[in-house]
Amino acid sequence: MAGEARYGSLPFAEQIEFFRDKVNLPTRAWTDLWEGMHSRAFVVAGAMKDDLLADLRAAVDKAIADGATLQEFRRDFDAIVERRGWSYKGGRNWRTRVIYETNLRQSYSAGREAQMADPELRKRRPYGLYRHGGSQDPRPEHLAWDGLVLPLDDPWWDTHTPQNGWGCKCRKRMISAADAERMGLAVSQAPKIEWEEKAVGVRGPSPRTVRVPKGIDPGFAYNPGTAAWGRRLSAEAMETWQAAKAGAWSRLTDGDWSSHGRPTMIPLDKARASIGRKVTDRQELRRLIAAEIGGAEQVFRLPGGGAINVNAEALALHIDPARSQYLPFLWELFLDPFEVWTAFEQHKGTGQVVLRTRVIKAVETGKLAGKLLVAQARRGQMEAWTVMAVRPGYLQKQRVGMLVYGRE
Repeated sequence: MAGEARYGSLPFAEQIEFFRDKVNLPTRAWTDLWEGMHSRAFVVAGAMKDDLLADLRAAVDKAIADGATLQEFRRDFDAIVERRGWSYKGGRNWRTRVIYETNLRQSYSAGREAQMADPELRKRRPYGLYRHGGSQDPRPEHLAWDGLVLPLDDPWWDTHTPQNGWGCKCRKRMISAADAERMGLAVSQAPKIEWEEKAVGVRGPSPRTVRVPKGIDPGFAYNPGTAAWGRRLSAEAMETWQAAKAGAWSRLTDGDWSSHGRPTMIPLDKARASIGRKVTDRQELRRLIAAEIGGAEQVFRLPGGGAINVNAEALALHIDPARSQYLPFLWELFLDPFEVWTAFEQHKGTGQVVLRTRVIKAVETGKLAGKLLVAQARRGQMEAWTVMAVRPGYLQKQRVGMLVYGRE
């Protein structure tokens, strides 16, 4: 296995694929998402606008795919800040280094984890070797772990796979028993994990009290290549929406379909799919959703920018099974919507303000009949969807805010 990610290091396919599979998510603070959620979301704390986030993502992608240096990334960063008028917190050199290094190292680690997952390779090299990165101000725990050899399936790696903190340069290598013997190392048992509680983000909008292993910075106690972020984040979005109910939110905008010059009614598209079968069992529903979206989790990129993540397990737990027959239309709703809207909404009780996206389409489902499809998302996660007859009153309530995309 190659060594740590370096400025200008050569990229590899798994690293690039890992980064490009991420969903852009606007966030106010780095604590808005936690641990494994960062494995599948591209975030820059304080970057709330889609165009700003897209530009920053392109700059990071360039750094990863083309091996751009930190200095080159900083030039791109300065140009984006000037073009978008972004007022960010923290010093420029510190902020750019954090964005650059964290994305470079975590994508590198995740790419290596994808390689280590190969069954044939694991047969030949079934062990992981922890190597300290040689920083000038090392963490004592990281030094103590240097040379530790454990089976790759040991649970210790779930929380201790590098990067293990801000600026951490430690790395994990895949080795065989012969490799360990040649280096004078022995396969051992995992060190006992000492847990401690820490408060993070106390000066920001999303403070947390978290439990982390001693020696691991808060937010880094996860394996970047295997974290199952989508189910947790999707479930959180759906549970929040269902607990509050639609009537608990008021929209903070005056824009709507008429002010944007859109037609009063939307057309019935010729359906690419057919009505499917109805199921009642939740496990069967999960399998059906996974079959329709092409896997346990799928990121759908929307015309006009942005993306929505759909997780089969979370969706199966929260949607009405009576609508399962319309799941075949989910793919084409995201692939070819008629309109995409975003609107700020405020909770009437707590005052919380969120940005929601609604994807709208109508399809023919039979002779002289059609169905309105509306998918709703928050922070890139699908939280609800509706399938019903095309009723003008309900339709117009969904077409408010800013028109992100409108098909001619």
